[in-house]
Amino acid sequence: MVARRGPPAGAAPSGPRHLLLRIGAPPLELEPNRTLVVGRQPDCDLSIPSGKVSRRHAEIYWKRDRPWIVDCGSQNGTTVNGRRITSDHELKDNDEIVIGPYVVTYRFGSETASAAAQPAPDMNALTQPMMSDAMAGNLGQMNLFELLQTLEFNGKTGTLSVFGPDGNGEMVFRNGSPVYAATEDNEGAEAVMELVSWKVGQFNFGPQIAVNATNMTTTVTSLLLEAGRRLDEQASGPEDQE
Repeated sequence: MVARRGPPAGAAPSGPRHLLLRIGAPPLELEPNRTLVVGRQPDCDLSIPSGKVSRRHAEIYWKRDRPWIVDCGSQNGTTVNGRRITSDHELKDNDEIVIGPYVVTYRFGSETASAAAQPAPDMNALTQPMMSDAMAGNLGQMNLFELLQTLEFNGKTGTLSVFGPDGNGEMVFRNGSPVYAATEDNEGAEAVMELVSWKVGQFNFGPQIAVNATNMTTTVTSLLLEAGRRLDEQASGPEDQE
């Protein structure tokens, strides 16, 4: 996703701030009295390149010096704190906003300045339990091999969405075990094989179960061993396999 607006680098905060906090990415500061447009189009203020996001999906605007969010008639809707909004919603501190596969938390107050200054969590510390049921980032920071191992290790339940130039895909986990996977071209274990081959894109994990279906019964460890075997075969080339 691409955020086109934000505070100047190194700018010192003055007074309470309106922030959208994103795990694995810098916070996005809302500018009072300036509408922020969220959608799939590249010219949106917050561009999310996912097929689950409409071209112009939602807006955050200002009324009585407070930010409000409204869905722009998107196909998949906008949820706040787990509920799909059907009218304009005034944002309150700690509201969790979900647009397609993208999750942000709205924070307001002077304490958010210090929170925003904290370094991003170490996404590669696989032996540390995740601090939140929601996480997001890009595949350049954490590849899917590491991410899937993290979800398994922490026994997470929820949906992992991956989106980028290679396509869109999702996996459903129950207590750390993968039970469902699908991309635009594959399902089940073959979808996982495709997903772990992607090197560029964004990911988001949330506690919601997006699909109440099962198309595989296995473990992350088994899937990654198979994916590693296939990658080794591809790297060795046909001459080495004779």
